[in-house]
Amino acid sequence: MTAYGTAGGSTAEVAEAVGDEMRQGGAIVDVVPVEEIKDISGYDSVVIGSAVRITKLLSKTRKFLRKNRRQLKLLPLAHFLVCMTIADDTLENVEKTTEFAKLLLSLKRPVTLGLFGGCMDPEKLTGMFAKMMESQPTEDKRDWDKIRAWAREALAELSEA
Repeated sequence: MTAYGTAGGSTAEVAEAVGDEMRQGGAIVDVVPVEEIKDISGYDSVVIGSAVRITKLLSKTRKFLRKNRRQLKLLPLAHFLVCMTIADDTLENVEKTTEFAKLLLSLKRPVTLGLFGGCMDPEKLTGMFAKMMESQPTEDKRDWDKIRAWAREALAELSEA
């Protein structure tokens, strides 16, 4: 299962690409928004992805983690974040973005952590964040080759776990 939290749709697109790549590798993968997941029993492993807003995982992702904490600790996990901070892939930005993942990392050590640049489209944002970003240009910093390569690596690692 690939469970994801998205605010403007960018993370959903990354999750679908991860799921597609894993399917091409022979896995059976459900790609589902975290707010629609009722039960994770029956899955052999879980990939959890989230957008980051103001240095934090989305609240719906945090809620999913709290609700499924006990079961998630029993499964092999892989995590990914979609965040504008990592668009410039420097050591400093990797460290910052990894810090944003600390809630995921505290749950259980994942087999791999993917850090991907995000997509910022002010027209797709809502709430306070939309107001803050309304004058910003649309930017897409996702590296699809990197995302697909990570999905293949994650599938191999999850299969071994």
